[in-house]
Amino acid sequence: MPTSVFTYGNPRVIYWGAGSIAQLGAELERLDSPRVALVTTRSLRPVVERLGLRPVATVEVGQHSPMPQIRAGAEDVGLAGARAIVSFGGGSAIDAAKIISVRLARGDGDALPHIAVPTTLSVAELAAGAGYTDDAGDKAGMRDPRLMVATVIYDAELALVTPLELWLSTGIRALDHAVEGFLADGDHPFNDVMALDAISRLFDSLPRAKAVPDDAGVRTENQLAAWFSYTLPGPSAAGLSHTMGKQIGARHGIPHGVTSCLMLPHVMRYMTTKKPERTAMLPSPDEVYEFIGSLGLPQHIAAYGIGEQELRRAAAELAGKFPAEDLLAIYVAAL
Repeated sequence: MPTSVFTYGNPRVIYWGAGSIAQLGAELERLDSPRVALVTTRSLRPVVERLGLRPVATVEVGQHSPMPQIRAGAEDVGLAGARAIVSFGGGSAIDAAKIISVRLARGDGDALPHIAVPTTLSVAELAAGAGYTDDAGDKAGMRDPRLMVATVIYDAELALVTPLELWLSTGIRALDHAVEGFLADGDHPFNDVMALDAISRLFDSLPRAKAVPDDAGVRTENQLAAWFSYTLPGPSAAGLSHTMGKQIGARHGIPHGVTSCLMLPHVMRYMTTKKPERTAMLPSPDEVYEFIGSLGLPQHIAAYGIGEQELRRAAAELAGKFPAEDLLAIYVAAL
């Protein structure tokens, strides 16, 4: 039997549960980082004070982490002499903070310590990679071991500020992570167990979050499911649903969670022809499609003003491992 290896790719310290933000001060002390910069979004500024921080600099970023904002933010954080970064928000704020932390690497080459306080289920905080929008408006990304955050704090009470549709759509993003990790090439038994458990938890808990949106306990369940969905970060993020979604997301202003709502069932249907034994262990594409619809989430690309011409371009740009005509058929099925 051939030998295999599994490398843990998540942060070393993860807190969870309502009120866990109380651990932030102790974590900053452990990291010996008294001067803190905050990276967040404009919509979250009204609740930032609940973090109990007195940041020496505050950086606001927009959707898909535009690189001009990241560059300006890194300059502000550097001039303020920050020794650590706290990100508060979804994937855009967290990815921007990751890149800033590496741009401001200390003399020993280490990035500034970064503590992530996520308010969505996109789990950008769990991987040593970061996405951003380049100067041309296209989605790009970088990987660097130093991008891994030092600590994650999943505080469901803080996550209650997240609008329900955003919360649920990023929950489908987590489902996308679990499915794509399970279908990734290679042997990954640890991830398989976690991914199947995450799928079960998401199918159970996301409808309850929709029914009772102010229940912090249910949101904690959602957060745990999202965490468990992403124990194989690299292959999950490189899956077909992810790459097809990213190709149209930044260019047409579609949030990450929504691109998973649009693409996942149709990619799963295509993958049944490529990996029938693996896909047979998952919910069917029809079940996933119906599940997304039951949450009241978007399901059609056309709603974003995109037509076949734009999809043909996206398919041609992505062609390689999969033929352009196959990718176009998947996109058209999602119209």
